[in-house]
Amino acid sequence: MRELRLIPEESSATSLVLASDDGQEQFFLAVDDALREALVEKPEPAEEAEVVEEVQEEPKPARPQKEVDPRLANPLKMRPREIQERLRRGATIAELAEENGVTESRIEPFAHPVLLERSRIANMAKQSNPVRDDGPAQLTLWEILATAFAARGMELQDAKWDAYRDTANQWVVKVSWESGLSEQVAEWNFVLHGAGAKTTVARNSVAADLIDPNFSKPVRSLSAVNDEPEEQDSEQVEQAEDNNTVEGDFLQHPEPAQKRRRKAVTPSWEDVLLGVRTNTKRPRS
Repeated sequence: MRELRLIPEESSATSLVLASDDGQEQFFLAVDDALREALVEKPEPAEEAEVVEEVQEEPKPARPQKEVDPRLANPLKMRPREIQERLRRGATIAELAEENGVTESRIEPFAHPVLLERSRIANMAKQSNPVRDDGPAQLTLWEILATAFAARGMELQDAKWDAYRDTANQWVVKVSWESGLSEQVAEWNFVLHGAGAKTTVARNSVAADLIDPNFSKPVRSLSAVNDEPEEQDSEQVEQAEDNNTVEGDFLQHPEPAQKRRRKAVTPSWEDVLLGVRTNTKRPRS
């Protein structure tokens, strides 16, 4: 038989995590009513008889019995392996408890090792290098997101990190945070290369904007310098547009300048008698 040792830091009141001596394999054991009955020592028949006699000698008023939640005794509709696979795909304990018609405590023993795995992948992704158009960034995903969040007046510590496997069995890292009344979600594909190298590739537009250096500083809107009423501003804008239109039409289609008419020169009486022709051309200067 193989000996197993208990891992206290990973065990809880509802499940026990055990590991082999070489530490290569881990096992978990659900702490249910059957296990508790097997571990608790039962009193001997004689002691049970004495207890019954004492109860008969000192009768106590009967207390109203509490109704037992049927979800505590309902059989699971999924096998443990299927439950863990759904959890690895991103399902929550509450969702699986509702689908199986049981309490969340019935799902927690199977969820514990899977949730640890998801948390480990999310922590590894923080130290990965995001892939941009020009290749992997030198800074880590955590460092780039911290800068992007600070530029938007937010704190990265307020965001939630999680990981799950998609339908292609690819690990996906998800960062979510509250923005006003809505929730923003950024997702990256997490790739673990040889020699410990880790990269993340943006999966949606929110993730791409966060790691894009051009989006590190959001565009700020400029306010008007003067505080005049909007009606006056609109009138000035319309007047400026009219002036620009007139000026533009003038520059595009200039009207030909009108030629200046020369004043007719009247010959003198002596020139008429002598037959001298009057020169109407102006002398050159």
